[in-house]
Amino acid sequence: MLRQRGMWVVLCCALGVSMGCDPDAPDTNLPGTGPGTRMCGVEGVLLCDDFEQASVGGAPDPASWEVQVFNQKGSIAIDNTQAHSGSKSVHVIGTGTDSYRSVVFTTAKPFPPQNNQFYARVFLRSKNGMGKEHSTYFGAGSTDSQRIVRIGFQQYVLEANLIHPGTEYEVMSGPWGEPSKGVQLPAGQWHCVETFFDGKAHELRVWFDGTEVTGLHTTDWGKGLSTWSPQYGKAFFGFETYHAEQDEVWYDDIIIGTQRIGCGG
Repeated sequence: MLRQRGMWVVLCCALGVSMGCDPDAPDTNLPGTGPGTRMCGVEGVLLCDDFEQASVGGAPDPASWEVQVFNQKGSIAIDNTQAHSGSKSVHVIGTGTDSYRSVVFTTAKPFPPQNNQFYARVFLRSKNGMGKEHSTYFGAGSTDSQRIVRIGFQQYVLEANLIHPGTEYEVMSGPWGEPSKGVQLPAGQWHCVETFFDGKAHELRVWFDGTEVTGLHTTDWGKGLSTWSPQYGKAFFGFETYHAEQDEVWYDDIIIGTQRIGCGG
């Protein structure tokens, strides 16, 4: 088994789709179990980053990520105080009280995806947990940002949001105003979030710690939409808020691929 894992990692790194892979390091099969190093050798991987090769205090690898801090309200830096696996993660700080603030790191590759379909897996840890207002943890969309699918929170629960020319749609993991019935992100804990962005079939699916969030599975956003998907040209991670929410969020073990990745591997 160890030999097989090592062969996968060598192949993955040889193809240039992984950073910080160690064939002799232990795998982490459950969310938040670290320490250890997440293995990049998963079939169908297009981009894999555990941020172990980046310098503490610096930015994520510019060959893979572009950092964007709107109006300089916040910061993004490699951190060694928190990690899902290994010893490093990306620390995103969203500060200020403006109505719109965005602190994100965006993919420089591997878009556009074949058939306009891809899976994204990320481990994230929030200092404050989910708030009442609307904010985003990660998403994907067109290169011109006219159509974007965003995964975040509103009313204290996980939600998905579609920016569509001239309007906006939302689906939530629980009933409005009843947070105990939705999926919540407790503060100070690592959690695994996976998303299938299926632009070919105009479908969105989301998993939280390995279990599908049925309330976020949508093909028409409850509005009868049939051709709503962006032509996916980028994915982004960070903290974007549209009200007065503030938070610190750590991101680790990000994989983008052509197949579902899961919370191990």
